[in-house]
Amino acid sequence: ASYSGSRVSRQNLTVLYFCQQYCSDSEDFFGGYDSILEDSSVLAKLDYAEQNERQQDVQHAAQDRPGNRQGTNFTSLRLSKDSTLKRACDDVLTDSILEGLQDEPFDYLPATQCEFQEQILENTKRHKHHDGEKTSTPLRDTEKLAEADVESDILHKTKRQRDMPKARRSVADQLKRTMLCNAAAPSSVSRSVVLKEAVVSEEISVAMQAMETVSAETTDLGPFFGLPSKVKDLTYKLKGIKNLYDWQEKCLNLDCVQERKNLIYSLPTSGGKTLVAEILILRELLCRKKDCLFILPYISLVQEKLHMLGDGNRGAIIEMTLAKVLYMSKTTQIIGMSATLGNIKDLQMFLRAENYTNDFRPVQLKEYVKLRDTIYEVDPKEEECFKFSRVLNFKYSSSMQKIDPDHIIALVTEVIPTQSCLVFCPTKKNCENVAGMICKYLKEDFLKHKEAEKALLLRELKDSGNGSMCPVLRRTVPYGIGYHHSGLTTEERKLVEEAYSSGVLCLLTCTSTLAAGINLPARRVILRSPYVATDFLKRSQYKQMVGRAGRAGIDTVGESILILQDKERTMVPAKTLVCAPVENCYSNLLHDDGKGLLSLILSLIGLKQVTDFLSQTLLHVQEKQLCVKKSLWEFAQECVEMLKEKGLITVTTDSQSEALQVTRLGKATFKGSVDLTYSDILYSDLSKGLEGLLLNSYLHLVYLVTPYDMISQCKPEWMIYFRQFTLLSAAEQKMSAAVGVPESFVARKAAGQSVKKNVNMEAVTRMYLALVLFSLLKETNLWNVAEKFQLSRGFIQTLLNSSSAFCSCVLHFTEELEEFWPFKALLMELTRRLSYCVKAELIPLMEVAGVMESRAKQLYNAGYKTLTHLANADPSILARSIENLYKKQASQIVASAKMLLNEKAAALQEEVDDLLMIPLDLPSH
Repeated sequence: ASYSGSRVSRQNLTVLYFCQQYCSDSEDFFGGYDSILEDSSVLAKLDYAEQNERQQDVQHAAQDRPGNRQGTNFTSLRLSKDSTLKRACDDVLTDSILEGLQDEPFDYLPATQCEFQEQILENTKRHKHHDGEKTSTPLRDTEKLAEADVESDILHKTKRQRDMPKARRSVADQLKRTMLCNAAAPSSVSRSVVLKEAVVSEEISVAMQAMETVSAETTDLGPFFGLPSKVKDLTYKLKGIKNLYDWQEKCLNLDCVQERKNLIYSLPTSGGKTLVAEILILRELLCRKKDCLFILPYISLVQEKLHMLGDGNRGAIIEMTLAKVLYMSKTTQIIGMSATLGNIKDLQMFLRAENYTNDFRPVQLKEYVKLRDTIYEVDPKEEECFKFSRVLNFKYSSSMQKIDPDHIIALVTEVIPTQSCLVFCPTKKNCENVAGMICKYLKEDFLKHKEAEKALLLRELKDSGNGSMCPVLRRTVPYGIGYHHSGLTTEERKLVEEAYSSGVLCLLTCTSTLAAGINLPARRVILRSPYVATDFLKRSQYKQMVGRAGRAGIDTVGESILILQDKERTMVPAKTLVCAPVENCYSNLLHDDGKGLLSLILSLIGLKQVTDFLSQTLLHVQEKQLCVKKSLWEFAQECVEMLKEKGLITVTTDSQSEALQVTRLGKATFKGSVDLTYSDILYSDLSKGLEGLLLNSYLHLVYLVTPYDMISQCKPEWMIYFRQFTLLSAAEQKMSAAVGVPESFVARKAAGQSVKKNVNMEAVTRMYLALVLFSLLKETNLWNVAEKFQLSRGFIQTLLNSSSAFCSCVLHFTEELEEFWPFKALLMELTRRLSYCVKAELIPLMEVAGVMESRAKQLYNAGYKTLTHLANADPSILARSIENLYKKQASQIVASAKMLLNEKAAALQEEVDDLLMIPLDLPSH
């Protein structure tokens, strides 16, 4: 979740979340929501804009001096005073800020924001004192005195800086530090890693610039829904949004919004829901100076877990979170966003919220189905749900008809390359095949469309793969076609998404995951089949996909075409898919054998009012529908018994009563966020590991942190398994046998022989995945490892990311159990290695936002070997030194490096301060 403030229990916190699956918007302040790793890093933009503005102010000031000669300019000073001058300039604060912050009381502010305002006020006093010492006496020897005045000003401000070493020197720096402090969560990983993972939205730049012109004395700061008009101006400047839709204005002016009551608002996909949330966030941050938690539904939107009521484990997590917020704080406002739902009243009752509903969509959506060579329009009023529209006018040869019986080529060439198209396919392999098939029959004119941009994309794809490139993309990109699914690496997906958004790629073949998490609209959306793998599409999935059709501000209409076969036309599911009423949203605490409820009760042990808490969940609201065979209380009692069996809780007795208490294992499970299904297995594996822990190799540790939930996603290739097993050392093979995977078993399976001895196949598959990770840590080239194990590079990257996260969980798990003390130092280092999976010398560079492995290698080879090198680099020189690095990107890299360096320096300074501080309990005698 992207958030400002990590303390959920803070009073007056505002929580905003998406509560159903089909929820994304074309008008979106946060862009693709792909975290600080994107080029749109707000902090870098803020630094860049601030530097430009100050340079202009300095230039104007120099030009206004009497007798100023041509070429004389502050920015032309290139001696040791250059950096000093910049720091001096950074102290300048506008009067409007200073006046607005003078008399504001601090007693109701969060601690980090109190510090922020106190430091600004301190700078204000010094600034005003300095202004009083200035003189307007005319200069005689203009050139010399101008230079003398500059030097005097520099010296004066340098002295002031020495007097206040801990003070930040600009509002931007103040804000950065404050936001980072607010967003920082306790972790064993370095603070710089936390910084990289933090998602900081572009609203911060809007907020920061808005603060320069407003007073902080009232919660109503201006005409733009309580925000200053400058926020509206910057919204237009940054995002091109000039006016809000009517429904957005009505929603923001609702009495319940003004009174900070809970609200659920629901509209169709692409209605502009997120913009309303962002305005509410700005009002909370700027006007009320309170923290916000913004929970989004997919990893592709933010580099975190995500949450939607009604969506399996995600739904259980968000339901637990919201129930706890409602239980603990009566002043926290909750805003829920959703596509249209059938049982919105259940959610209203759960959240004690009011509801606003509208059927607005900025671009008209026309839904069609295709049967043979005929297109039918979807019309629920018709008896069969469909009415004739047209016949496809595209001549097919006999060979084309065999290769493309569904006429996909005819459908896509009606819109591309001048307009965009998405083709949703049922499987990942089908995505690649369809992309290749379309290219085979396109005219050569497609090769000339944006030829230079496509050549650049191919180079970037090759760089992202350290010289390797997907053969399918190498063949399809020149035609402006790409594919998108989980088999691609994160870097490849990002490049493909950016190329599609900018029009370099005009068509993407993709799986359903693109519809759910990424805002990539198209003029036409084609559904290759009403299936996802072998499962028939849910209506919510269908609405997600067709909701991509129509680009606000570009198209007047969007089209979706579902391809059906003869047998599917008369199927009830097919009609239900396109014509059924909207779906309902249900609690998922009982999903997956009640795993969510089990976890909730473990976290509630110690509360004597468990029954009272459970009565405030969505599951309680829907108890009659979901708890058919037994009551909610009976489910809860079963969970308690299960927790006892797993050794996570115990019963303590005293003279008067019995009470439930969390055991050490239960506390470790909770603190480590370990899945309750695997907590006892993990404890057993770690205990066995201590008996003969292999320390001269990473293999044993890697095995212990290989995620249990990844086992079902991989089936070993036995010849590959045996080949890799034989490359292990004797000690490593002995360790493998100790965990239940002897060489004899792998050899027999590779030879195709039957194995009579019972072997734990989960341990066997887990060791296979551990070998993949072990190989990756040794050679760090994901492409080579993917080829070696015949696995998709996307799967290997997912395995790596999951292992890194699970390693951190296991670390926290072992910290709560004294018997596992040897693991602490070992797992801390392994977490670091798994997080970056590069050679040790590149890890410091990988901490910088926007720097991936290929870029880190370029920087290292160019002489930028440390964080300090990058922080002190000249963006212009950096851009010239590194191939395919634009100045804007270079500026963002430098800005990020400076932030990281400042964070590290601040942390060290805190340690120094703590060491030098006189103990409060020092004996006086």
